[in-house]
Amino acid sequence: MKFLCLFSLICLCAPALGADTLPKDVSSFLELRESCDHWRGEYGYDEERQADINWSICQSCPGTDAKLAKLKRKYSEQAKILAKLNELEPEVEPKDKTAARLFCKKTRKPEWYK
Repeated sequence: MKFLCLFSLICLCAPALGADTLPKDVSSFLELRESCDHWRGEYGYDEERQADINWSICQSCPGTDAKLAKLKRKYSEQAKILAKLNELEPEVEPKDKTAARLFCKKTRKPEWYK
């Protein structure tokens, strides 16, 4: 239920952020990255909650550093888009990609996820 509320909030806020005026690849990326950033900021107050957070991070964060860099290159001449992309941290993924993949393989899908 909390996930649905968060998802609804993100969707309702997207037009206010100007997502409807951004190219589809940028707006799709921003949605994914917002999810990644949200889950990275969550606190695992118990083992089950931490497992949910870990799984959610593994679903939304991998590949976002490279995708952000690619979009910045693609839209380097478009100040409005580049400014939006520059609001994001350039590196949020672990440096050790192998360890990150192994970690994500061990995560489990939460019961609330359909």
